[in-house]
Amino acid sequence: MKLVHLIRQLSIGLNAFCFAAAAQAGISVWSFVPDTRFPPKASVTSTGTTTVKYTIINNSSKPHNLVISPQTGVSQNNGPCSLGSKGSTCTLTLTIIGSALPASGLSGGPVLCQTHPDGRTPNLTMCYQPSQTDSLAITIVPHNLSMLPIPIQEATANQPFVYNLKSSVKFYDENQRAGLPAQGVVNPIEQDGLRFDQASFSIAGTPTRTGIYFFTVGAQNANGSAAPVDMQIEVHVNAKDKPVFKQHYSMASALPEQRYSINLMELIEPQIGFMVTNQITFRIDPRFSHPKWLSISEEDNTRLVGKVDKYAAGKEVEVTLIASSNTGGDSDPLTIKIPIAYDPTMKPVIDAFELKKVAGTQFYKDLSEYINDPAHDSSLRVVFDKVEPEVPWLSVSSLNPTVLEGAIPPDATGQLFQLTLRATTSVGGSSDPITIPLQININKERTPRFKAANPILPMIYPGQPFFYDFVANRDIYPEYDDAPYEINFAEEYELPTWLRIEENKLIADLVPLEDIGDEVNLKVVIKNIPGGMSEIYSLDLTVMN
Repeated sequence: MKLVHLIRQLSIGLNAFCFAAAAQAGISVWSFVPDTRFPPKASVTSTGTTTVKYTIINNSSKPHNLVISPQTGVSQNNGPCSLGSKGSTCTLTLTIIGSALPASGLSGGPVLCQTHPDGRTPNLTMCYQPSQTDSLAITIVPHNLSMLPIPIQEATANQPFVYNLKSSVKFYDENQRAGLPAQGVVNPIEQDGLRFDQASFSIAGTPTRTGIYFFTVGAQNANGSAAPVDMQIEVHVNAKDKPVFKQHYSMASALPEQRYSINLMELIEPQIGFMVTNQITFRIDPRFSHPKWLSISEEDNTRLVGKVDKYAAGKEVEVTLIASSNTGGDSDPLTIKIPIAYDPTMKPVIDAFELKKVAGTQFYKDLSEYINDPAHDSSLRVVFDKVEPEVPWLSVSSLNPTVLEGAIPPDATGQLFQLTLRATTSVGGSSDPITIPLQININKERTPRFKAANPILPMIYPGQPFFYDFVANRDIYPEYDDAPYEINFAEEYELPTWLRIEENKLIADLVPLEDIGDEVNLKVVIKNIPGGMSEIYSLDLTVMN
């Protein structure tokens, strides 16, 4: 056994010696050739991704197993890059994640290293990177500002009201990170107790009357101006929409001397209107003690933020919160417990991935397969950092905190959601946030179709009106009550001028007396939300001459 161990050690030492000798001679043991189709100089939006590829060439006689040294915003696809004999090649494919990059972008790297014997982790003493001209040079490109429609807001007379306009400016955060902050353009700037405050980018105040308030709201920055939209606030007295905190939730861990931030809306039970027609704000209950380093963000009052005290490692801190809605008042208080991790080298990492699901089905996905947790901590869990647009039907499972679950509504067909997630453990703290796209596709089982293979319609009589209701005759599956549909003539087909379809009814005010033959052929299509567009159907109307 001692002889075998000695031989193994000599082999490792010889490999290291050869590597060092090649480095001293100025020879790269492996070299990089950029793929011109996926070049290292590229741009990416702050919510997007881009791909960079290199061909790696083995300049030595030894085989190599290569992985990149960890680099913020960069992930290596398809596992290690494996080289065989001298002159052999492999393709290094990198995904650049815009949401993980700073506003300044990315310059330099990747650093590609020989793996340790485990075949996964990089040996940082055996690494090379591309030349300066072939290194990564990624810039963050913000989209132009544009205004989103603002739903009618509700408020209560003589009660504080706040509407943060950031949610109505598309790409607000992206431009902010790129150093191009938006300026609000609101008219009128003030009326009857409500006014626009540029510092908080909100319309806020206490309305002094009931009725309807009208504003026009726009935004501008150095890149240009967004066309204004109308905003309407209905002020009345009511006692509904009191926020309720969830009984089960995932709490992100914090790290000593690191900035901490959580989205408090993830603690609220979903309710129609919250953050749409009825915004929620949060405050810390002053009746209970809490760490001085924790506070509600001045920029976004739905986030709890702070820089963690360096002496808090391994502890658990408490803070009591109250949620308040514009029309429902204060919630019952909730005391949350935030675990403080103690080993930042064990911070988990979420790999980039995409989700595609079908409308009208149950959603269940265990994300642990995409999480690299060096600590192998049993406390591993997933938390939402932000979801755009809002997804009230999706949540982290109360039984398995790495699972996302929910019932996808049929009307979600075609929507693309951006899920910003973190993985968190009690040992290593929280991962960097990563934005994952969730695409909801049509449910082909719900694609509308005629129940009969050859639908039979009533006969038509020249010189008389004609009327046929597809809904009332229950000709189509899924039926209208289950999945409302719309039937229309197919495009690019010649249609009788005397026949039309209105609200799923086939109508002729008067069938012509002549020149229509014995049969009238129609081409129609059916469309609903969960199943999309049907095939083209051929229908025949028999003429009773």
